[in-house]
Amino acid sequence: MMGHTPPVPMTAAQFAAAQTGQSVQISVRVISRNRANISAELLQHQTASVGKRTGRRVELYFADGTPTIMGSVPDIKPGAILFVYGIVTKPGHVDVKRLVIDSRFVHVV
Repeated sequence: MMGHTPPVPMTAAQFAAAQTGQSVQISVRVISRNRANISAELLQHQTASVGKRTGRRVELYFADGTPTIMGSVPDIKPGAILFVYGIVTKPGHVDVKRLVIDSRFVHVV
């Protein structure tokens, strides 16, 4: 992946302003997972390898068959760092369309 610049996730303010039906790209840290429902904390991008805690909760809907990159479904557990491509379904809720597991590459401060 030489020369590839990873996408930058939305800021907390941008995510808070997102409207229902809007596409979003966010970075989160998993708090808990119950089947297709993931509770997570929104992270603020600092650098390509560092995310900062925001204290803002995000609820994710992760349907069976959703494309998962750089890992697999069992990797989606408390503490995992995820880059989420999704659609806002209501404030603070996202329907995941694609998910990248960044746990090996992003650290949280």
